[in-house]
Amino acid sequence: MGSIWIQGFQEMTDDIDVLLTAHLQGNHYPPVSTAFIPACKKAIDNANDGVWDEKITLPNGRILTTGAIIDGLHLDCFLDQWEEE
Repeated sequence: MGSIWIQGFQEMTDDIDVLLTAHLQGNHYPPVSTAFIPACKKAIDNANDGVWDEKITLPNGRILTTGAIIDGLHLDCFLDQWEEE
């Protein structure tokens, strides 16, 4: 599955919550909780703005940089495709 699967899914919907749910639940083992979606959206928005070092608190209490979240949760396929309004 992976990023190719998500890219195909992006052709069917532009609802970022639906896409992130599918990605976190379908492309990770064990699945990542949907409670991480707000942090993912913030990381994507930061990365699209070129802000890679901002720290974001995850729902599990860990604090990671935008770059670490993008890399760790494989969110690069969402960059420049969605920006928070």
